[in-house]
Amino acid sequence: MSGEVQTSKTTGVSGLVFVGCLLIGLAVGILTGEMAVVLLAALGFGFLGMAIVRLATGAW
Repeated sequence: MSGEVQTSKTTGVSGLVFVGCLLIGLAVGILTGEMAVVLLAALGFGFLGMAIVRLATGAW
């Protein structure tokens, strides 16, 4: 099975950070009525958070 690629658990953690930021952005967008603006901001924060987690865990 040399052709299989193993993913580390830290990659999953960074994905959870990304999804968490999007869900928080969705909730804030619903509460404020500015859905598009807040979701785009949450998308940016999600990518930044994912990069920070990957750098911190050494999974980059």
